[in-house]
Amino acid sequence: MHMDYALSEASKTTHMTKIKKLALIYDVMCEYGVHLHAGFLKYLGLSLPEGIEIIKAIGLFHVHGHIDECLHRYATTYIPDLAIIDGEILETLWSVINQTARSTRGATTAHRTEVLDDHMGDSNWKKTINMGLSHLYLKWYRGCIYHY
Repeated sequence: MHMDYALSEASKTTHMTKIKKLALIYDVMCEYGVHLHAGFLKYLGLSLPEGIEIIKAIGLFHVHGHIDECLHRYATTYIPDLAIIDGEILETLWSVINQTARSTRGATTAHRTEVLDDHMGDSNWKKTINMGLSHLYLKWYRGCIYHY
C-alpha cells in the first residue's frame, strides 16, 4: 500500500500527463510488479496517468542477488529503451551521509534528524542545479576519487 501511494502521489505531483513510458526500478519488482495494478484498483484515490506504459525493472546492484530468471527479465541491461542504468539512487548517497551520521552520534534525536535532513536537502539542491551533467559520469568520477 505504501509503495502504491508513493507512486500515485509522485505521478500526480510531477505532472506526468505527457509521458508515455515510465521506468519503475525497484529492488523487489519481481514481487511488487505482479500485483501493481491490483493495488491501484483496490484503494480509492490511487491512480496513474491514463495510457502510461510501466517498464518494470530491478536495479543492477540488487538484481544479481535474485534468482537467475530475474536477471534476464528485470535487469535494465536487457530491457529495451533503458540501456545501461544502475537504477540506484539512495545507495549512492550512503557514503556521504554515513560520514555526517558519525558526527551526530552524541546528539539528541531531534538534532540528529535535523542535521541529516539538512545534508539530504543540500544533496538534493546540488542535484537540482547540476541536472545538466551526466549522472553516470558523476558516479564514475566520484567513484574514482573515493577509491584512493
